[in-house]
Amino acid sequence: VNVSDSNLSASQSFAVKVSKGARLAISDLDITVDGETDKNVNNNSKITEEAKPGSKVEFKIEFENLFDKEEDLEIEDINAEVTIEEIDDGDDLEEEADGIDIKQGKDETATVEFEIPLEVEEGEFDVIINADGEDENNTRHEALFIVKLEVDKEQHEIRVTNARLSPSTVQCQRQISINAEIMNTGA
Repeated sequence: VNVSDSNLSASQSFAVKVSKGARLAISDLDITVDGETDKNVNNNSKITEEAKPGSKVEFKIEFENLFDKEEDLEIEDINAEVTIEEIDDGDDLEEEADGIDIKQGKDETATVEFEIPLEVEEGEFDVIINADGEDENNTRHEALFIVKLEVDKEQHEIRVTNARLSPSTVQCQRQISINAEIMNTGA
């Protein structure tokens, strides 16, 4: 770098080393919706299993350290955040898996689980998986994965969300009271 004005000048040399880039990768993603698994889900794709109100959704994420034996660097304190955008009445659902360490050339798996809200709109929602960690030289490595989750609702569906019986023990010839809360979870 050379700098000068009309009277003085100065120069400084720098060495720039270009590396291979981030060495943290999401090498496999399996997604289970209500017990049905979609294996080896690709980045920027749609999950084949549809969710519904109250569905249990599990993300099994395999992370890989892409450093080779010569580089011999561990990626430490990997934090993986899974976000389903705007699914909860316009708000995001977020869950994390953290504290993952991966030695060079190895992989580790993390599992993140969600329950889809009962009050959810039909449609497609972006799921963003963002992971980051540092190697032993304090270099930051990131991995990003985006998939789409579709929520479908039955045309006519209600759910009993709470029920109470009074008195709690029923006997013949006695009066009882049942209080129940129901929710329309259908379209």
